[in-house]
Order: sequence, then C-alpha cells, then structure tokens
Amino acid sequence: MTAADAAAFCKAYAGPAWAIIAVMLSRLLHSLSPIIPPAIAVLALLSGGCASSLQQPPDAAVDEYYPGASYSLLMAEIALQRKSWLVTAREYLNAAEQSSDPELARRATEFADEFGYEVFAMGAVRRWLELEPQSLLAHEYSGRLYLRRNELDQALIHWRSSFGAVALSDEEYLRIAVDMAEEGNAAGATWLLIRLVNERPDEIGLRMGLAYAALRSGAWELALVESQRIALERPDWIQPQLVIPKALASMGREYEAFAYFDDALEADDSTTLELEYVRLLSALGRHEEALRRLAVLGKAYGAQPELVRLHAQIAFAAGDFVAASKDYEQLLANAISIYESRFMLGRMAMERGDCRRAIADFERVLGGGYLMQAQLGIAACYEKSGDADAALEQLRSFAEKHPRLALDVATLEAQLLFRSGRVDEALAHYETVSRLQPRRFRLMLEHGSMLDLAGRYDDALTIMRQAVAIAPTDANALNTLGYTLTNRTRRHDEAYQLIRLAFELEPNSAPIIDSMGWVSYRRGQLDEARSYLELALTQLDDPELIAHLGEVLWASNERERALALWDRGLTNYPDSQPLIETRARFMP
Repeated sequence: MTAADAAAFCKAYAGPAWAIIAVMLSRLLHSLSPIIPPAIAVLALLSGGCASSLQQPPDAAVDEYYPGASYSLLMAEIALQRKSWLVTAREYLNAAEQSSDPELARRATEFADEFGYEVFAMGAVRRWLELEPQSLLAHEYSGRLYLRRNELDQALIHWRSSFGAVALSDEEYLRIAVDMAEEGNAAGATWLLIRLVNERPDEIGLRMGLAYAALRSGAWELALVESQRIALERPDWIQPQLVIPKALASMGREYEAFAYFDDALEADDSTTLELEYVRLLSALGRHEEALRRLAVLGKAYGAQPELVRLHAQIAFAAGDFVAASKDYEQLLANAISIYESRFMLGRMAMERGDCRRAIADFERVLGGGYLMQAQLGIAACYEKSGDADAALEQLRSFAEKHPRLALDVATLEAQLLFRSGRVDEALAHYETVSRLQPRRFRLMLEHGSMLDLAGRYDDALTIMRQAVAIAPTDANALNTLGYTLTNRTRRHDEAYQLIRLAFELEPNSAPIIDSMGWVSYRRGQLDEARSYLELALTQLDDPELIAHLGEVLWASNERERALALWDRGLTNYPDSQPLIETRARFMP
C-alpha cells in the first residue's frame, strides 16, 4: 500500500483528520525513505493512527488542508535527524511564524544563530519579540544581529531594551560589553556603547566595556580617557590598569605606558600586572627585555604553568623555535594548554617545512580556540605540497564534522578554489554565504575583491559600493572601494576622496597609506605619491607596495633605483604577480 492509498483508506474509514496526517506522511516519504521503508511507515500509520480515530467527527476535507506549525516542526525534526542543518533552520522558522508559542520562536532563533544562518535568525527573533516583547534575551539576540549587519540605530534600541529596568552588576555589564566588541564589528560596538554609557553614566562596568571596545576598534584616546576616569573612581579594580598602558603604547607613548606599570606595581605588587608588563614588552618587539623580566618572575614564583606558557609565546615571537618547542612540550607533559601547545608545535613544524609533523600536531587539536586554525594549517600543508584536492577535502570534511563552523569554512574553501583556478565555484561559495549572512560588509568586501581579481570589475564595484553604504565610516571599506576605482577606472578624483577619508580615519595603516600614494600617482602627483609610498614601505614590507613605489620611481626618472627595488622584491617574493607584471611592463 502506498501513502496515497493510506490517505484514501483513512479518509473513508477513519475520518479526514487522519487523512490529513496521511497526506503529511506522503509528503515526507521521500525524505524518510533512506531511514524508514515506505511500507513500514504506512503500516505504522494504519495500525496506530486510523484505528484510534474511528469515532472522531468529520473534519475539513483533505483538499482544503494547508501545512501549519506542526507540519513545519515535524519537517524540522526530520531534517535535524538527517543533519540537513539549513532545512532545519528554515522549517523551525516556518513553524515559529505559524505558532503562538514564544519557546518555539526562541528555539528557531538559537538554532539559526548557532549555525550562522542570520537571515533565518533575524526572522525568528522578530517573531519571538512579537510573541514576547519584554524578553531581555530576545532583545539581546536582536541587538547582536543588527550589530553584525551594522544597522546601529536598530541595534541600539534592542541593546537598550536587553538591559531591562533593573541595574546589572559591574561584571555583567562588562561581560555584555566585551561580547559586543567581539561580534566582528568593534567600531559599531564602540558607537553603541558610547550612547549606552551616555544614558547610564554611573554604570562603571558598562564604561569599562566601552574602554575595551574602544581599544579593540582603534579608538585609543577614548580607551585611555575612560580607563583613567574609572581608575580614579575604583582604584582597587585591576581592569582599567590593564587597559591604560595598552592604550598608551598603541598611541606611541611607550615610555608613559611602562612608567604607568612601574607606578602601579610599586603600589600593588600584582602578578597579573607583572605578566601584562612582560606581554607588552614582547608585543612591542622587546623580546630580550621581556624574557629577562620573566626570568625574575620565575625565580620568585617557580616554574608556574602560566610563566612557562608566556615564555613559549615570547620565544616563538622572537623566532627561537627551539626554546618555544621545549616549553610547549613541557606543557603537554603536564597536560596544560594542550590544544594551544599542539597548534603551536604544528605551526613551528610548518615554518621549518616539516608538513608531515605539522599535520600530525594539527590533527590533535580537537577543540578550543585553535580548532579552526589547526584545520587551516592542515589544508595549507596540503596546498603547499601541491595537493589542492586534498586541501579542499580536508576543509569539507572538517565542515561536515563541525557544521556550526561550516559557513566560516566556506569562505576559506572559496579562496582555495580561487587559487586553484576554479573561479566559478569560488564565487558560488561567496554567493551562498552572502544569502545567509546579508549585510555583512566585510564578507561583501571579500566577495568584491574576488570578483575584481576574476575580471568582473562592474560587479566588484557594485558590491563594494553596497559595503560602503552599509559601513560609510569603515576605513577598510572606503579604502577597498577607492583602491579598486583607482586601478579599474579613470574616476581618480572620486577614488581620492574615498581613500582620503579612510586615511583620516586610520592614518597609521600601511595599506591605506599605500593607496594614498597610488591614487596620487594616478592623479599625476609624483612627489606626493613617492612620499606616501616610501612611508608605507617603512611600516610594511609588501610586494605590491614595492611594485607601486618602483613604478613611481621609474616615472620620476630614478630608473636604477626602481630596478634595484624590484629586484630586491623579487628576491624576497619570487611568486608575486604584481611585482612580476610591473617589472615586465617596464623591462620586458
């Protein structure tokens, strides 16, 4: 008996209600067939459903049936069992939209958000708020989603509502604010927190979160001022003491940063501050000084795991792989920082060219913050050895085992496909992710840059303009569009205005300084172009930057210097296409 036969039987002998279920079953048979043979499913229907409904009164005709929340929920559960995650998210949303149960809307929101399906998460959380408008958690989800999309006015409304009427603890405010800054839009989080702090100026935890977000987004003066104020109000709180020296150092005021540490340590001999002192020394490239200070701590406290770990990090940063490997092996022997140690050992093996050892270490990173990086390391090893197919299979296998990271992996897979010459497949990956994560302007910039490299200049500029419209004060978005206009069009004045704004926002960014030099060159301003490009090269040794400066030197009749610069660049970057192509244009 088929499902259609079962429906007819139930309609005739058991009533239309069970006939409706039979129709649902017939629609699901195709999905169920790999799991449950159709005959068994039909028998289950007849033996369980029809028999129990013989005495029910007539209901709506089967032909008038339209699937509702129960049907969508059933579809979602079947898709979940079959690991069809995208279908699950879609059907949960369908169920939520047809149900008056806020818990179902919450479930739909959480599932879609967990897998990165933001288009479904946004629909589900809207329904959740329709059903439960006072839910603090629903407002927090909305705030996060709007922040990712850089719709900051809407995000502010929901973050404000997520706090509720009762004041939170300093620690809770700080946690929320730090989480906001880690949503992939630190500048947007800073904008939001400035406004929330203006509304709640007495909440020190919220203000401390603003300082952290400002530090992360490059608003160093704001981070410094806010932290200094908090330190005066709460001299016993260590949080502002950790931000103040970082902000000072980021602003180029290194002497003041370490003087602050010295004063703070004189007032309170804090191990946490000592370790931050050492980390800052290393971050500024003062590795030997950092190791000496760490050795003093080792004598005072013994070979504590955190000291060994920090020693390993500094040794690695200094290029001393022997010492770093010894430290990480010691941590492994004591079952401490296992995944970090495995990842770092693999990374050092990769740097030495020992991909077999690197893969062995990366494969043993099974969780934590290094999981994705380890898998990328494995794929990079395969690609480096010339086996792009194995690299792709590695990424796909990882995405299948960790579906919550699948969309992140998809963009990395796209880049690998593009490098392998499979351009259409690469672009299709970006299109898929973009449909699920709309208005992610950084994703749009990546997609646009790939279109540009593929020769689809009009499409690239269209997407880049959309990204700038979403994030009009993001320096990277402005610079990317401006640089592409400089290279692909004659709209150099428009390009200059965009890049100039990016430069005003981030005057110390080497890529943006390079763009300022390049657009100046295209506008015929050779002296200005040379000044910018030479400055950029002092900050970043990059083959494309070398190609640009060499071309400006050539145009300025300094051809011997241009040739020497290109030759030096090709020695260090022999596979750089911008360098190869630039030199060939002038010296075929």
